[in-house]
Amino acid sequence: MRFIYKFFQLVLGAFFALLTLGALGLFALYSHYSPQLPDEAELRKIDIQVPLRIYTRDGELLAEYGEHRSRPVKLGDVPEKLKLAFLDIEDARFYDHQGVDIKGVLRALRSVASTGSASQGASTITMQLARNSFLDSGKNLERKLKETLLAIKMEQTLSKSQILELYLNKIYLGNRAYGIASAAETYYGKTLDELTLAQSAMIAGLPKAPSRYNPLANPERAMIRRNYILKRMLELQHITPLEYQTALNEPNTAKRHKTELDADAPYLAEMVRADIVKRFGEENAYTQGYHVYTTLNSDIQKEAAESLRKSLLAYDQRHGYRGPEDKLVLSDLKTEDEMRDKLSSYPVLGELYPALVLTADASAAELLVGETRVTLTFEAVKWAREFKSEDRRGAAPKRVSDVLKAGDVVRVRQTDKEKNTWVLSQVPTVGGALVSLDPSDGAVRAVMGGFDFQHSKFNRATQAMRQPGSSFKPIVYAAALAKGFTPASIVNDAPIDIPGSTWKPENFGGRYIGPTTLREALSKSRNLVSIRLLRSIGVNYAIDFATEFGFPRENLPPNLTLALGTAMTTPMEMATAYAVFANGGYKVDSYFITKIEDRNHKVLFEETSPRVCAGETDVCVIEKQTDQPADAYEGKDGKNTAGADKSDKKSVDSVASDKPIWETAAVERPKIGENGAYPAAKRILDNRTHYQIVSMMQDVTQSGTAARAGRSLNRKDIAGKTGTTNDQKDAWFCGFSPNVVTVAWVGFDDMSKLGEGETATNVALPMWIDFMHRVLKGEPSKEWEKPVDLKEADLDLNTEDKPRRRSTARAENSGVGFQYKSERDIAPRQVAPTSGSAPRAPAPQRTPERVEIPEQLF
Repeated sequence: MRFIYKFFQLVLGAFFALLTLGALGLFALYSHYSPQLPDEAELRKIDIQVPLRIYTRDGELLAEYGEHRSRPVKLGDVPEKLKLAFLDIEDARFYDHQGVDIKGVLRALRSVASTGSASQGASTITMQLARNSFLDSGKNLERKLKETLLAIKMEQTLSKSQILELYLNKIYLGNRAYGIASAAETYYGKTLDELTLAQSAMIAGLPKAPSRYNPLANPERAMIRRNYILKRMLELQHITPLEYQTALNEPNTAKRHKTELDADAPYLAEMVRADIVKRFGEENAYTQGYHVYTTLNSDIQKEAAESLRKSLLAYDQRHGYRGPEDKLVLSDLKTEDEMRDKLSSYPVLGELYPALVLTADASAAELLVGETRVTLTFEAVKWAREFKSEDRRGAAPKRVSDVLKAGDVVRVRQTDKEKNTWVLSQVPTVGGALVSLDPSDGAVRAVMGGFDFQHSKFNRATQAMRQPGSSFKPIVYAAALAKGFTPASIVNDAPIDIPGSTWKPENFGGRYIGPTTLREALSKSRNLVSIRLLRSIGVNYAIDFATEFGFPRENLPPNLTLALGTAMTTPMEMATAYAVFANGGYKVDSYFITKIEDRNHKVLFEETSPRVCAGETDVCVIEKQTDQPADAYEGKDGKNTAGADKSDKKSVDSVASDKPIWETAAVERPKIGENGAYPAAKRILDNRTHYQIVSMMQDVTQSGTAARAGRSLNRKDIAGKTGTTNDQKDAWFCGFSPNVVTVAWVGFDDMSKLGEGETATNVALPMWIDFMHRVLKGEPSKEWEKPVDLKEADLDLNTEDKPRRRSTARAENSGVGFQYKSERDIAPRQVAPTSGSAPRAPAPQRTPERVEIPEQLF
């Protein structure tokens, strides 16, 4: 008995010693690793990486950026069968353990002892969450110990529901899909509640090995895994035999589904992405789930894309066919499926589809386009004369086979979907841009920076620094009007010598018309008048004036070439500047982000750019915004400078008083950014100057270089200016109505010539007309209000009905500001400011300058 007693005493002593040593060991391990584990606060802030999402003004999804395609959902929104599928296969005892399945851990330790490697088979859902949230993916013993300790800590900190919700939202499920909602969208294009039982089981099979059991990459293994999970659910009585058999018979329906975008504006989306990275940093921009709302109007953007592409294709077709995009050997492609696979490597660009020529003869060619075959007749290819240079093309083709050969990879464009009619096309090499703004606040409604973003990510709307040519002249003329000139002022259109310079500026075409009014000079874009005018008002004065329109001083040449548009600018800058002409003379800044929210829709930023307001207040309140281009609204004189609807916008100042209502009544002054309060835009053109320059620019679209616009649109409330630079390297049209400012530009990125005759009138203006025809369709005509004290004689209206060269007597008695005597005698009459306006103070009169300027290309 004593022996047995001593034996049990020894065994128990050894057991307690081992237990103590084990406890001490565990305590030592905990003490060692605990400081390396996240604290309770961090555990409660486990981050789900959510991509950046960008929306249009009307709430349509424009773009999504991020490595993780996460779609966080609440646990209560997860279908029960989907939840059970994950629990049954990943952690059947989830609700019974405290983070660690002891049996599984012992099994894993035995594996380490026998094989030297750790198995993940013992990982509970809590352990998987711990690993995915805070640890690396290694399989060594140290990482496993950390994972175990962290799982226990998480179970003490978070509820089971919180742990399961985080797990289902964070788990990686292949193909950039993180979380079950993203996986449902990626593989099935469905929301969670639309998934079948078989699809739920397929998704639940992915955590173990997202690549190996991927229904797209490895469909056979994925089906085996799916069926095993269904059997497991049946064994645990979570589905009925009928449900099991029905799901078992369902085929693999997984396909690759991309995020469906509601609007197509990749150039603006990239502008937003870059802005968010600048604000929040590269790491946070794509993971914190920011919702960014833009000023973009999806309908207007669609019209902009169509107008730009139509114009660039028209220019490209005029200059000839450059040949196939690629050539393939048809005998190397044994089946039609192989041909289609090869074609799929060529992206669709601007609705131009890649096509493979199968056969071609004199009358027709058969092509493979996607999943179908199409036939091109001679009518579809007859335009394709060989391109030789910007001014030369080859002979016209006589047969289809003169243009197309079997094996050619070309571009085709569908002209009639019902009749399945196609024509030969090609991706334009010429660049272009189109920008459209709301002039009342500078909001960007549409922007195209090129033919197709996939083809070229260079945004010509904001990144292409080009010379504006004659489209800059209205700035110079407005400066002269502000200094006292009138549209009736006469300046000589004749050759000019610049002392000390070899520069010999000329008019386009080399013709001169002698003394002419400023109105006619701007309408017909007379270069020599612009130079004399700039010399009279002073280059420095004109530069100061231009900077108020938003042009950076460093981009404005300090010499007389400024009169011909040798500044450097972008289409966005030109649109912003022209907004001043459209909105009644107020400076606004272009912007494209209205609001930024975090993933929980808490507002982080709201735009508070200046708006055009009534009266002389420095704060205005926007009562309501619609999805139509916003108008300027009624001023205190009762005049509507932009034909606005007063229900859309209203100033906070009193109509009956010159003072804001918070200065005349017990009304609290509104704070910028709160309750629709915005800073008032600064007036930089007085009423008189504004109306004069706009009326001159209206002549451009009625009888001047852009008269086609007036005829095509058949409306008087449009104005603008053409611009063509030396050797036709840039073609511009900058134009507007009271509600819309639009700038169209065309040119080559490498500064190549557009070609003989490819002026702004023939290249940029058609784009502008096509776009404005779409945007203004159905909109009533609106006019800019004429100042009551402005005389007809000062406007020099109907110049086409008057003799171009006026007699001295007529000039002296007609109210014209001054009479032309010589090119040195250009001194305007001083005009008194309009009563009640806040005009720009005229600069002191300057004597004509002798400016030393370098040789120019003009």
